[in-house]
Amino acid sequence: MRRFIAFLAVLTALITGSALLAAGAQAATGPSGTRVVTADRAAQGERVVVTLSATCPAGATIKVLVTVTAANDDRIAQGTRQKKADCTGVAQPIELRVERNPIGADFVVGPATATTVRTVCDAADCDVIAFDETIRIS
Repeated sequence: MRRFIAFLAVLTALITGSALLAAGAQAATGPSGTRVVTADRAAQGERVVVTLSATCPAGATIKVLVTVTAANDDRIAQGTRQKKADCTGVAQPIELRVERNPIGADFVVGPATATTVRTVCDAADCDVIAFDETIRIS
């Protein structure tokens, strides 16, 4: 029970942090976007390999933080991973290996939610945007 309460506290903190980041400064980094292309279960549910399509202005950098949350019967599977890349100006794939939280359940095939926080920075400023989307772990 204590682990479950601790897990819920961490989940609440992540969601609150994502909301605060979404209200962050708006930089002159131009239009940018991310979306989950695939989410593949790996290592018998210990991780999900997430492939994003990211678009951002050439010369900027992008840091993506992805949190995958899914139900596994009456338990929750969740994991977070981040990665940084140089922007090319066109859509580019970014692969993240999202390890499950050890106090949570294993990931299973089925519906899930992906929260992506992208931070795009140029020489002048950074733009932080959070986005939730429904995905399918295959």
